[in-house]
Amino acid sequence: MPEPPPVTGPDMRPTPDAQPTPDAQPRLDARLGDARTVVLDSIEQPPLARIRRRAVSRRRRRRTAGGAALLAVAVAVALPMWNWSDPHAPPAPADAPPAGPVYSDAGIIINGLVETDVPRPPGVITDVEFVDPEHGHLLSACLTGNPCPVTAASTADGGASWRQVELPADTAGWPHAELLAFPDGTLAAHPGPAEDGYASADGGRTWFPAPAPEPDLPGVPAGPDDLLGLRPGGQRCAGTVEVWQPDRLRAKQPARRPLLRQPGFGVCWVAPTAAADGAWWVGGVRDGTATVAVTRDGGTSWQPVALTPPVGTDGLPAEELPSVEVTSLGRHVYATVLGPDRFLLAIFHSADGGRSFTRTGDAGTTIGAAGELVPLLDGRLLATDTDQRWYVSADDGRTFTRAEGTLPAVGRLARTLAGYVAYDLFGSGWAAYSPDGATWRKLQIN
Repeated sequence: MPEPPPVTGPDMRPTPDAQPTPDAQPRLDARLGDARTVVLDSIEQPPLARIRRRAVSRRRRRRTAGGAALLAVAVAVALPMWNWSDPHAPPAPADAPPAGPVYSDAGIIINGLVETDVPRPPGVITDVEFVDPEHGHLLSACLTGNPCPVTAASTADGGASWRQVELPADTAGWPHAELLAFPDGTLAAHPGPAEDGYASADGGRTWFPAPAPEPDLPGVPAGPDDLLGLRPGGQRCAGTVEVWQPDRLRAKQPARRPLLRQPGFGVCWVAPTAAADGAWWVGGVRDGTATVAVTRDGGTSWQPVALTPPVGTDGLPAEELPSVEVTSLGRHVYATVLGPDRFLLAIFHSADGGRSFTRTGDAGTTIGAAGELVPLLDGRLLATDTDQRWYVSADDGRTFTRAEGTLPAVGRLARTLAGYVAYDLFGSGWAAYSPDGATWRKLQIN
């Protein structure tokens, strides 16, 4: 009797309790194989051909690099035996720029000479001014021994090379040789703060006599290209502030004019340049107390600040204070009160742009100051003492630590329109320039 057909559902598939026929298993295996083939074909295969090409290329580069290294070794061995008299010999490779010595300690770096054959004008360097990091000017004069005319020198590459011009013969014997440098290239050289001298309108190439100031010229405010200066009075800290105007100097007109308004006390120091925010500082004495004042509108108005507790009563009459000076970096302003031989009587610090000061350094805990104090970007103060050494303070002038290392002997530090100048390096008349007080370039001239 024939076997009944299997029980199926509506889709013609066996019901769960139905048993497959004997020939159903091979058909199932075939369908599974077909499905596996479809799945494998759908998987993207890696670019084996491209991978093989890259591997061949890398092996070729490694072989080439190895061959080049072996060739370099062979050339290095053969160079000493090369017959350089051969007219067909290859030219010698260009020498790398010589690297000069570096002197450093406590984060202060001085880059030394890169050439030993440098210009040597007669006399000694007396004044250096930089109007930007590349353009600088200096004066050299014979202050002792046989007199010689003052020499002016200018650089356009940061002090690596210099162009020299000798000033007229009547500059021989100047007791000092001071320089004013304006951003537009106008220069003025004179033997002292209240003396007349010579001027240049072309960056120091040619010079002409500077017109003498007229006694009754009206006072004027200082313009953005003008410089302020000190006209000394009859005694110390009794001077007045005057304006140097480069446009009048170029026109061969009297260039020194009284400032429109004075700070209201006897002045003994005027900043050589304005601060970055346009503030121009002066220092002096008012009512027996060391005082500073600032103008931010070219001398139209002043804001005086008395440095209290009073300085001038520390065993030294106020009229004998050699100087009250100010230096600044951003909102941080430092006022220094100096006694005989530039001994630091006191240091005052302001963190609000000079509106208020706090006394931080006192006599006996500080040092002498051969020149200006230099605020560094890391918050420290840099100073040079009268012992010709470098000092740094990390506490706003309360204490100073001597920087040792390989730093050379040094004279005074001075502010210019663009950075600072260090004088008398190594005790032999060299100078160095720094835009920030931390990294210095020794000038390639002496």
